[in-house]
Amino acid sequence: MGSRAIFKNQLTSTPLWHVVDATGHHVGKLASKIAGLLRGKHKPIFDNSAPLQCGDFVVVLNAHRIEFTGKKWDQKLYRKHSGYPGGLKETKAKDMRIDNPEYIIRHAVMGMLPRNNNKSYLGQRLKVYDGIHNPHQGQIAQIPTSPMQLNIGPYEAPSFEPTEQEINDYFAGYQVEVVNNDEQLSMVETKVISHKEKLKIERRLERKRRVGELRPLKIDLSTQQKKQ
Repeated sequence: MGSRAIFKNQLTSTPLWHVVDATGHHVGKLASKIAGLLRGKHKPIFDNSAPLQCGDFVVVLNAHRIEFTGKKWDQKLYRKHSGYPGGLKETKAKDMRIDNPEYIIRHAVMGMLPRNNNKSYLGQRLKVYDGIHNPHQGQIAQIPTSPMQLNIGPYEAPSFEPTEQEINDYFAGYQVEVVNNDEQLSMVETKVISHKEKLKIERRLERKRRVGELRPLKIDLSTQQKKQ
């Protein structure tokens, strides 16, 4: 049986439709998941040489509610050049969020797809919309029920509340008695500062030693000629 024989089965070759709610998700992490869905990397029949047969459709909703980490809304720039002198246009991420929020997600996803002839075809399977209304309700309702179906909802911050037993097991062997007073803290701070200063001196001496080793040797030719 050849490697492509499995794609002749309509049950395995039928693409699924995934619905993604971009509310609260970070652009990079969400784009990496979407790129995997477009290529079909979540399927056991994934074949790197046949992404069009393995990949699925992805519908992204609420694109304007996507999030960036740090100060990227003010610092990140989207550049476009017309090809003529002075034709460079730069748009900040916060302005792009107002004018064209769909472009932010599409630009990130397309940058994570392999650069080959299938990239444009995989990009056509990505449907991004600013709100929740979309013209794909018919296709979404008719998707076959499968455990491979994956619908990503709004972002939920991870929460972890360890029990007292789990905390004791984690810190087993590392229990240190700490006296919380000014004298103890000042002593620890003095030790840390002295240790850092010692490391600085050692690094400075090491750099000087290396510079001396790499310095070219000065040879006096007149003394060598007298010896000869």
